[in-house]
Formats: sequence, C-alpha cells, structure tokens
Amino acid sequence: MTEGAAASTVGAAMDREEPSVLRIIDGDERSLARRVDLALSGLPDGSRVDHFTYWYTGRPPLHEATVSPPRAAGEAQE
Repeated sequence: MTEGAAASTVGAAMDREEPSVLRIIDGDERSLARRVDLALSGLPDGSRVDHFTYWYTGRPPLHEATVSPPRAAGEAQE
C-alpha cells in the first residue's frame, strides 16, 4: 500500500459517522508505531492516540492503538 493510498483509506475510515475511532492492531510494536505515524499523517493536528497491550498466556502480546480525530469546538466529552 502506498502512503497516499493509506492516507486516503484512513481519511475515509475517519469520515464515517460511527465510530470515529480508527483501531490498529499489530503483533509488533515497531510496526504498530509506523502504522500509527502513517495514519496521523492523513489526519488533522490534535488527533489523539491511545495505546493498549493485550497479554495472553502462552502466546505473544498484541498491541493496539486507537486514533481519534480532534474534538469539534463545543463537542461534549464522554
């Protein structure tokens, strides 16, 4: 996937009414970081990223990042 194609895919995913959160899951933290950077390159400043790690017995952990666009002015917090 090219960087432009990824940015347009991210933009399309973030344009959906519900939910407005992009979830990226990867087994490798460095790969996840690259994918998050790529996603953020197509989003406005102020977008939020949260990181989670899921630990499992007997297998490697999974790493997740959720990317949210900035809140609109006057939008209530959850």
